Amino acid sequence: MKAPARCLLPLLTAGLLLEGGLAADSIPLQILDPSLQVTTVLNAGITQPIGIVFLGQNDFLVLEKASGQVKRVTNGVVQATPVLDLAVNSASERGLLSLVLHPNFPATPWAYVRWTESSTGADTNVTLNVPLLGNRVDRFIWNGSTLTLDRSIIALRALQTDNLVAGGHTGTNNASPAGNHNGGVMRFGPDGKLYIFMGDQGRRGWLQNLANGPFETAPFVDDTYGGPEPDNAHLSGVILRLNDDGGTPVDNPFYAVGSAMGGEVGANIQRIFSYGHRNGFGMAFDPYSGDLWETENGDDAFSELNRIVPGMNGGWIQMGGPQHRFFDFKDIEVNEFGGALQQVRFPPTRLAIDPGDARDHLFMLPGATYVDPELSWKYESGPAGTEFVRGTALGADNDGTLWIGSSRAFSQVGGTGGSLFRLKLSRNRKKVDVSDPNLAEGVADNLTKFGPTESESLIIGKGFGTTPDIVQGRDGNLYVVSITDGAIYKISRK
Repeated sequence: MKAPARCLLPLLTAGLLLEGGLAADSIPLQILDPSLQVTTVLNAGITQPIGIVFLGQNDFLVLEKASGQVKRVTNGVVQATPVLDLAVNSASERGLLSLVLHPNFPATPWAYVRWTESSTGADTNVTLNVPLLGNRVDRFIWNGSTLTLDRSIIALRALQTDNLVAGGHTGTNNASPAGNHNGGVMRFGPDGKLYIFMGDQGRRGWLQNLANGPFETAPFVDDTYGGPEPDNAHLSGVILRLNDDGGTPVDNPFYAVGSAMGGEVGANIQRIFSYGHRNGFGMAFDPYSGDLWETENGDDAFSELNRIVPGMNGGWIQMGGPQHRFFDFKDIEVNEFGGALQQVRFPPTRLAIDPGDARDHLFMLPGATYVDPELSWKYESGPAGTEFVRGTALGADNDGTLWIGSSRAFSQVGGTGGSLFRLKLSRNRKKVDVSDPNLAEGVADNLTKFGPTESESLIIGKGFGTTPDIVQGRDGNLYVVSITDGAIYKISRK
């Protein structure tokens, strides 16, 4: 039975894409490190898998994006009854998006679920059938066999009605409502706090570095629901940091700023760990340094890998990629691929005139700091699921490496579609190892979207399809979830 509607991929531009039926990618599945092998763990009994969570070594949960179901797999067998079934809206990048267990699980038997709520009480893929604040994080209690709702942690924007004219403005509406840029990934940090990535939802306000929103004349709003301040309907393009009960940690970087501001906007600013983000599907904590790393999709230019610092402003929408490559960013967005940046209320022709001007246009909360990405691709490369390897189960050379999946299958885009990337970090683990001279600048100058140029040395696997989640299992191996293949693969030592 579906959980009530009160109680979050696949997908659109520069997001996870799922079209047609499920089938293996169009090139052979392969792992390029001769010391490793890939095997299929599961390819039946699951549909549109988007995440995997281990309860034990041979006992795990699989999340299904469109059905809203969490299924238990024990010793390779999918159990008949789901442990949870939510009424989800799965249009575009919505649906059941992620689940994380409390750090003290199972002694503290809480599971946190990120999902997009259907407003009909039943599963739907109709874009408008979603509440305004339909992107939910809820806490559930695990009793050993099922998940039962305990409390709401936070509700975030889901309804994108930017096709409607905002009061006082004409001729600036998008063609149709959208359902993308929900983000969705969650992680518990080594500090015991819950980190939630929320995509920009097409919003264009403070947190997208537009102090007056997308319009050039008053009224200065974001959309039909107000803004540009980050009230509940406009809290987007952020990584949030919360206590395990949904409360706000007093050591968050903007806690004092939000406290002085007060009200709904101030309370939301207190929750922010970083902002100025577009959309992404990958987030992982370095097991050795404790740092948070995040992958971020570009529109058409500059996919990013970021090391997130407290109070970071990632630069979007004023910049994509590193500041010194601003002219490339603007040139691609203005002159290629239709020049829309998704939200026609702020076209790329209104971007700054040069890198310094772009930096000056950033909306900087007191104490915020702009940080360039550690690595980026000139054209969108489609990063997705992200995970660090800890330990030597995959060999000493893989200990501490960072693995990144793809938001498109090879059958959909060619190039690097369906690839897995493996990166090493610098000795102090604050930077990416750029011993490959092609990456010395911190930018892979690929020639087209999803092109491999200058990042060939990072590709470790091919043919995996769209991979929204990569998880290191309790056996030390990596488990790769392919939503397009309808499968879970295991990477292990030969």
